[in-house]
Amino acid sequence: MVLGIKSRGQPRARVRWPVLIQTTSGSIRGETQNISASGAFIFCQDPSSLEDNFQMTINVPHSQALSLMAKVVWKTVVTLNDKASGSGIGVQFSQISVNDRKLLQTLIKKHSQIT
Repeated sequence: MVLGIKSRGQPRARVRWPVLIQTTSGSIRGETQNISASGAFIFCQDPSSLEDNFQMTINVPHSQALSLMAKVVWKTVVTLNDKASGSGIGVQFSQISVNDRKLLQTLIKKHSQIT
């Protein structure tokens, strides 16, 4: 289910898109829970090795992948269901190309309109 939500002054879309975070000690797989043009909430297993600024790829179904730099602004423990628990991280996008930002804004608008 995809729902449009609005908080922090920007439109956000509840979407579950695969994410790959690159760190100096390896990669971390995760999944967006919601996203805006300036950041996202991501579910992942262990974000402890994240640096201040990291490379992240968001694999959007039926679209091109978004490649950007981000930083963690908060962390929490998350239980999605009886079988899945891990960490939730709020990230702020620190560097994103003009084309990727336009694509992201288009995708957020599209997914925010679906109820």
